[in-house]
Amino acid sequence: MNREAGFSVVETLIAMLLFTISLTALLHYQRVLTAGFYQQWQQREAWRVAARRLQGEESKSWQTTLQLLPGAEGCQIWQVTASRPALKAVTLSQLRCER
Repeated sequence: MNREAGFSVVETLIAMLLFTISLTALLHYQRVLTAGFYQQWQQREAWRVAARRLQGEESKSWQTTLQLLPGAEGCQIWQVTASRPALKAVTLSQLRCER
């Protein structure tokens, strides 16, 4: 009895198909992770920009607005909003009292 060792063409094609599907799924997952990390980095940067704006620093690449709102007992609430296109705006508030 003469038996050939190895894989048939059908088995090889099925293995290649499974490999391609797995690789495509992993590449998509990596792209989604990268986008999430980038968005998280941008959000952290927005918080830093807002905090610096409360200290008086302006940012050229971010749009910031500073509002002075009345607070309790002669205090003021300083409220900064930092935003950039395609990014959720962040708002940071600070209570300042002169005594």
